[in-house]
Amino acid sequence: MPLIHVLPSELINQIAAGEVVERPASVVKELVENAIDAGARTIDILLENGGKKLIEIRDDGCGMSEQDALLAIERHATSKIHDFGDLTRVRTLGFRGEALPSIASVSRFTLTTWDGESEHAVEIDFDPLTGQRQLRPAARDRGTTVAVRELFENVPARRKFLRSGDAEFRSIVTVVSSYALPLPSRAFRLEHNGRVVLDLAPASSLRERVIQIVGSEADDALVEFDHQVGEVVASGFVTRGLRFGSRRNQFFFVNGRLVKDRVLTHAATRAADAFDFDGHPAIVLFVDVPPETVDVNVHPAKTEVRFRDSSQVHVAVEHGIKRALGGAEEGSALLQSSIAADAPGPETGGPSGIITPSPLLFAPQRVDSPAPATAFTALFRRDPVIQPPLRAQSAALAAAPAEPEAEAESGLGDLQGRVIGQYRMSYILLDTPGGLRMVDQHVAHERVLYDRYWQRIENHTPATQHLLTPILYDCGAAECATLESHLGELREVGFDIERFSGNTFAISGVPSELVQKETDAFLRKLIDASLEEKSPHLLRVREKVCASLACQAAIKVHRPLGGEEMARLVAELLASSNPYACPHGRPIIVDIKHLDIERHFHRK
Repeated sequence: MPLIHVLPSELINQIAAGEVVERPASVVKELVENAIDAGARTIDILLENGGKKLIEIRDDGCGMSEQDALLAIERHATSKIHDFGDLTRVRTLGFRGEALPSIASVSRFTLTTWDGESEHAVEIDFDPLTGQRQLRPAARDRGTTVAVRELFENVPARRKFLRSGDAEFRSIVTVVSSYALPLPSRAFRLEHNGRVVLDLAPASSLRERVIQIVGSEADDALVEFDHQVGEVVASGFVTRGLRFGSRRNQFFFVNGRLVKDRVLTHAATRAADAFDFDGHPAIVLFVDVPPETVDVNVHPAKTEVRFRDSSQVHVAVEHGIKRALGGAEEGSALLQSSIAADAPGPETGGPSGIITPSPLLFAPQRVDSPAPATAFTALFRRDPVIQPPLRAQSAALAAAPAEPEAEAESGLGDLQGRVIGQYRMSYILLDTPGGLRMVDQHVAHERVLYDRYWQRIENHTPATQHLLTPILYDCGAAECATLESHLGELREVGFDIERFSGNTFAISGVPSELVQKETDAFLRKLIDASLEEKSPHLLRVREKVCASLACQAAIKVHRPLGGEEMARLVAELLASSNPYACPHGRPIIVDIKHLDIERHFHRK
């Protein structure tokens, strides 16, 4: 009996599904690509439980006849290529004919379609266990509906590796948003568990569609670019003066295909890093090259490409983005030049009309004297739990009774030392029996606040400061889905927040420690920390909310503190769950031994 045998077709399809279908977002990607290739003007996506229970995609494309519908479920059946020459000139998003049979082999699969010419529509059910197809007449408008139920039900080893419904849902929102970007004239609608979460009507321009996806905050910062090197055209949009904490708003397309490519990522990063700004700009990049100069068949999921001349592509992309970023908002050198040009005096009166920059431009900037910290001190006296400085509560603070000085000193017993000052308005210095102790005031306060927020969640006792005028927070589509999945945890720590309309949230209350103007920064930080999160546990969601809020609400570096304030902060730090590291893992305390200090001064 031979040892080598041909695998059954059902097993072949399941193996292919392992390459093409990794998770619900992969299914949505393949089906949306098919709808786009079919010329659909409107694409509706319906989900249940993050796509694990149901994925249904409806389009108004060209549809299929009964014969084509039956063939579409066969492996390597496609209308998009006929010979090897077509494979080197691919213009469509799909082309290998693997998506539908691979998806059907690992789910309860139903295909309903009508081409507008047949007598009626046709509906096909596919049994993943037996491979049997049940065909029957159906009714629908021209187009196609694909329903995928109980994904990986017959492959439990794959199903157990899926993430939580919320995490899978967020990935799907990112996929749908990405495919909507280069197609402003088409409508995309996403519904999750019976609720519409994304409704992108046709946009009047590509710029309008970019703002729909990235968020309205990018409107004023969005700069268009178009640069050509040889046969390579790099065009798109980049935010100048607005940056984000991650690359979540960077999208790369090659001949209309969404890709993840190291050449494009490196070129975009080099262009952005040429300017002295933290974070990452939003980038929507479209690279157009002759189809025969790029290989789109190098990855089973068609997410990677290979360029014939990657160096030319790199130059076009880097120079295009760099020129767009080279405005006054981004280029520090340009900003300095403009200041020099405006500066009065002999600096602008060099020979031959040459502008000579003032040496003061490059000198260290003077730091203004800090404002008195009386409000912060009074706040400590009112509440034994540390609060952020300079809150706008002057009347309440003035009326609060002051605690005796001895009580402030009582917290120092745990330190076995005393606070002796503040270094560069950022680090608290303590004289201890063992030597000199330095405490980072920002991360120390982070730890104290993190423990406080966590305690509120456990005790179900949120502390909310209600606002006279609600804050309207607008974000992109993917960010909206992420924020909505965290609404419960945000309310537990003190936010009064609701979905308002579209991608806008109304915030009528914030935690008492958070300054109102810092709410936007906190939400952006939380979204950045959450988009890449793969853990399905509610515990991790709560940790992210508490950690991001503590970081935003904590006192900042370069903030002057009084002696009582510093002593109280250190005492509360030592009573926290972990006085040596902040929630993000950064060290809080650094000890310098007295013996090392004496050795340095040659006393030992």
